[in-house]
Amino acid sequence: MSPLVEKKVQQNYVPHREKETKKVRERVFKGGITKGEKVIYAMALIAVVCVTYAIVSNYATMYSLNHEMQQVESQINNQENVNSGLTLQVKELSDPERILDIAQNELGMKLNDESVKVIHSNE
Repeated sequence: MSPLVEKKVQQNYVPHREKETKKVRERVFKGGITKGEKVIYAMALIAVVCVTYAIVSNYATMYSLNHEMQQVESQINNQENVNSGLTLQVKELSDPERILDIAQNELGMKLNDESVKVIHSNE
């Protein structure tokens, strides 16, 4: 080939450039747990444990208070029975006929109707 033809061919000839490839790194999810998810799961677990503890603690407190309340009610009922028995005993002991009988028989007193003063209360 002649030098002119060669020049022309060289001018028309565009060298075939290889395509430039950029290496793009894509994050591929491999199925593990990320750090953010670990933090969220840990915080959620702590919250669940705290709420569970609060609920169990409240139920335990309520159970103990109910038990104490039942014991106090039982003591109140027993004391009311004792009080009613003592009230009945007071009524029996303060009967005027019993007092008169003890005064005459045991103490040797005599009833003198002339010296008895009757007092009426205004109630």
